[in-house]
Amino acid sequence: MAQNGGIIGPVNIISFGENTQTVKTSTGTVTTRAGTRLVETLLVAGGGGGGRTHASGGGGGGLRIVEVPVNGSSNVPVIIGGGGAGGTSPAPAPSDNPGTNGSVSSVTGNDSTTVSAAGGGGGGGGNAVGVAGGSGGGSSPAPGEGAGNTPPVSPPQGNPGGNSGGLTVTSGGGGGAGAAGGDTSTGGTGGTGGAGLDISPTFPGAPNSGVYAGGGGGGAGNNYPNPSGNPGVPGPGGTGNPGGSGGNASGGAGGTGTTNTGGGGGGGGYDHPSTTRGPGGAGGPGIVIVKEINKASGVWSLDDQLEAVENGTWPT
Repeated sequence: MAQNGGIIGPVNIISFGENTQTVKTSTGTVTTRAGTRLVETLLVAGGGGGGRTHASGGGGGGLRIVEVPVNGSSNVPVIIGGGGAGGTSPAPAPSDNPGTNGSVSSVTGNDSTTVSAAGGGGGGGGNAVGVAGGSGGGSSPAPGEGAGNTPPVSPPQGNPGGNSGGLTVTSGGGGGAGAAGGDTSTGGTGGTGGAGLDISPTFPGAPNSGVYAGGGGGGAGNNYPNPSGNPGVPGPGGTGNPGGSGGNASGGAGGTGTTNTGGGGGGGGYDHPSTTRGPGGAGGPGIVIVKEINKASGVWSLDDQLEAVENGTWPT
């Protein structure tokens, strides 16, 4: 506790950024206003890529909203995470390549502390468990799922991928910032990608309707070893601005996660009679939004107030 002219209370950061909002879709800097000392930042990392061959969807990129102290009239470094690649080349039996994880998005404050969101986990391919990440990739068809919120932060930055349950040529959906990836309960089907998260109430006018980090849908496959069985239904991506849709049962490619939303890539499909194996879709790159906030409520030191007056940043 601090004593300030006879008033006892916590010393707050004074910030007069006029709620200026800057959207970053590529790595660079944000130049702050003279009176800005605190920014509220949306961090969305790159989505994970979908796996190859009746494969699971990639997880949406980690999504965080954090306050970061900055200096006025300074350049704040921002990194935008890229989407992970979808699985393409065959891996040694019995698996096919999973998708790769998306990359980190981050912002660095005035004390050189970097705050980041983790890339989405890659979707499992062929017979593999999904990869952990901001949101986890789904599994295909090995039981289990990729863990979300990895590394752990509070509040959580994402959710786990979907579980295929070990059923024949099935695949779980990738996890999203708003919900876990969908499980599957029928052979040959792909799980639904987890829903993204709507941040537009906090960041009005955000691109792509303000919905980010949906999971990719799981790829479908013919109901092998019964080729006459019903083909699986492609798993759709997350709601809002989604991850990619899963590939169809004819061996179609997984869809690509939506650009600058951190959506996960869709899993590739599989056609048993022709052994056509679909590649996974790439995850979508992330986004960072920096809002320079006004914050002058509570108690502050007289020195800080005098400095703001002298710099012309104290409101009149």
